[in-house]
Amino acid sequence: MPIKQFDEWIDNIVSEYEEQAQSCSKFSGVFSGYYSPEYLAGCKFVVTDTIPKPDIPELRQIGLGDFLDMDCGAITYKHMYFMKPQHQANLEIHIHELMHTVQWDQLGGVGFLERYVQEINEYGYDDAPLENMAYDLGRSFKSGSAATDVVKLVRQKI
Repeated sequence: MPIKQFDEWIDNIVSEYEEQAQSCSKFSGVFSGYYSPEYLAGCKFVVTDTIPKPDIPELRQIGLGDFLDMDCGAITYKHMYFMKPQHQANLEIHIHELMHTVQWDQLGGVGFLERYVQEINEYGYDDAPLENMAYDLGRSFKSGSAATDVVKLVRQKI
């Protein structure tokens, strides 16, 4: 099962980058009302020139080829996200990726991956509901809208 393989790959990559990852606690002030300080303390990010993606041929067979080939600026795996250096000062990207950490928490590793694959295949990346939730949050934050408790929001929407 490629999803199980992908989940195991993610556990390995998160472990591999754990020591160089930075704590999201640094965003406690700016993301106050969105995420609790305790939640942010459990999340990390890595700034890297190359976004890690798995080389698992079966993932292409289940429809993730375009996603795997996409040149993305950031990606989330469980409680850790990876971003390219040119994006590290962009708070909209940080809040977007942190939304994905909440989705991972709510759905679990395999559950998130199964739903994400299903949504990408059914709607495409740009219209996938999990992605739209994160993009909506980023736009709301950027526009200066009132803070929303993201954990509570995700619980309601998933």
